Amino acid sequence: MTVLALCLGNRIRRDDGVGWRVAAALRAAAPPGLEVRETALSGLHLLDEMEGFEEVVLVDAVASGRAEPGTVRDFPLSDLPATASPTPHGLGLPTAVRAAAAMGAPVPRALHVVTVEVADMTTLGEGLTAAVEAAVPEAVARVLEVLVRWRDAAGTR
Repeated sequence: MTVLALCLGNRIRRDDGVGWRVAAALRAAAPPGLEVRETALSGLHLLDEMEGFEEVVLVDAVASGRAEPGTVRDFPLSDLPATASPTPHGLGLPTAVRAAAAMGAPVPRALHVVTVEVADMTTLGEGLTAAVEAAVPEAVARVLEVLVRWRDAAGTR
């Protein structure tokens, strides 16, 4: 079974391009069974990107202000709260996945998130800040660790 690494962001908004850098690094080191994609889409649109995959790792920039730039975290998507939106266009991914599943639409069985805390997502321009660039190898390693965990779990089923 193929796992999707869906790397999110926007390459021309400085650190928001970290997902695209992680995607490039993953392609260079990708084991068989890992498909890597980049997208600037969000919310409901990501459901189309994930269609046909049972297991998806999402990679994205986050500006929480609660950690130093370059801090990498990973967790199941289910750890994120679903939030209300006045329109379907404003749905975050946790809400979109839950809504789709409730309507009987196919959604991945397993969704995991790898985030990189960023410093600058507002400046127009390419290139990551130094701390975020330095975090790319760790983010890649986290994606590959999730892949190994899922493969090990599949072997025990």
